[in-house]
Amino acid sequence: MTGPVYNSMKPLLIGPEAEWNLVNVSSNKVAQQASPAEASLDFAELFRQYYARIYNYLRYRVNSREDAEDLISTVFEKAYTRRHQFNPAKGTFSTWLFAIAHYTLANYYRTRQRQGVWETEEELPEDLVKPDSSPETQMIQQEMIMQLFQSLGRLGERDQEVISLKFAGRLSNQEIGQIMNLPEKNVSVVLFRAMHRLQQHIGKGA
Repeated sequence: MTGPVYNSMKPLLIGPEAEWNLVNVSSNKVAQQASPAEASLDFAELFRQYYARIYNYLRYRVNSREDAEDLISTVFEKAYTRRHQFNPAKGTFSTWLFAIAHYTLANYYRTRQRQGVWETEEELPEDLVKPDSSPETQMIQQEMIMQLFQSLGRLGERDQEVISLKFAGRLSNQEIGQIMNLPEKNVSVVLFRAMHRLQQHIGKGA
């Protein structure tokens, strides 16, 4: 899958500097609470490794920075308290962590009315634009991201989810299939059709 829409979906979000209060659990505390298998995992390092990807995934789906930050705190808290449930024989850590994020996001939408897509650039959060870019580049980024998110928000739930997991979460089709309960071979088809519909929406808005 190639083309301008595919390229534009490559992670645009840079994410905030992670606030590590949640994951900076002391080694002594981890050692005291964790089993030998759990203690072999450096959760603080794993959270640092995956923070930006989880944040980007949530930010693709939630048009509120504050809500995204609340959600990511919830995801990491759940992951830490349920660390004994992680079984590397059943899947990768990234799949396990994104599954927690997936169901946390689903619960978020069950308890809240879904907000509409962004309508103006004034609503576009600053954290979606790379701060080290020139003013001209930032303006182009804003226009691209605004068009992208407006179009993404008009897709169905499954289309939004598969695109967000693929491009914001940077997951493989196999990992996406495990999270969304889809056969791996079907993920490619679902993603291709979702990208086609996204391209149609972007074309209408051009």
